[in-house]
Amino acid sequence: MNQSSQTKRNIKKILGSRVFLFLAAIVLIILTVNLGRESYRKYQLGKEIQGLKAEMKQLEGKNRQLSDMFEYFKDESYLEQEARLKLNLKRPGEKVVIYSDRASDLSDDNSGASQAAPTAFGAPEIKKSEGTDNYWLWWEYFFDTH
Repeated sequence: MNQSSQTKRNIKKILGSRVFLFLAAIVLIILTVNLGRESYRKYQLGKEIQGLKAEMKQLEGKNRQLSDMFEYFKDESYLEQEARLKLNLKRPGEKVVIYSDRASDLSDDNSGASQAAPTAFGAPEIKKSEGTDNYWLWWEYFFDTH
């Protein structure tokens, strides 16, 4: 008997043994489990990437919207409008007209010192008479009780 035929017989004997078959099955199971884990991990990462891309598009839209608002707020016409409304400013030579549709504003001016005159925003201007406490003036301002 030669050496190579005995080596072949030993290899066939090892490959045909139940121990080798058992070890091969265990290795195959381990590989299958790891492949399944990696496939699931890849699936989860794909979903996360899609979610992040959607969030990125949403944030880009918000960024574009904020950029447009910033440009609008820098516009000269917006600044002029805000100066007129919030600061009660007017251009030189303009005349301001105060309109009020309340019937109480149309009464005589002889009604007394506590009569309220309308302001540019329609809120009554409370004229302070001597001896009137500050908290009472605020009460009249907010609840229009004069």
